[in-house]
Amino acid sequence: MSGVTRRLRVVRTTHGVWVGWPGGAKFFEPERPGALVRGADGEGPSEIRAPMTARVVQVAVGTGSDVAADEVLVILQAMKMEYRLTAPRAGRVEAIHCAEGEMVDLGKPLVTLAPPGDARS
Repeated sequence: MSGVTRRLRVVRTTHGVWVGWPGGAKFFEPERPGALVRGADGEGPSEIRAPMTARVVQVAVGTGSDVAADEVLVILQAMKMEYRLTAPRAGRVEAIHCAEGEMVDLGKPLVTLAPPGDARS
């Protein structure tokens, strides 16, 4: 390790744990026997959820848009910092559940991402 110290914020919810850092965040769900992790293998829709209570500054995509992995989907602002939420994988935007200027709570679905070329959209 290079001796660099980083601050993380950890928030426990009834459905799992959010770990946030400057510029990003990740949600961890407990493993349940027989549970299907939606979107983990690119086979089903994935929901991009708010990693904290924040204001939506920009929705960078539209419904039906094709997106690449790591492409910015939504920009949030909290505590005078901007957080860019990106696509975890390539896909098609199936639904947008937020609007610019809206306050969103921790865990609120913001964007539903389907596999690329999914006919359901």
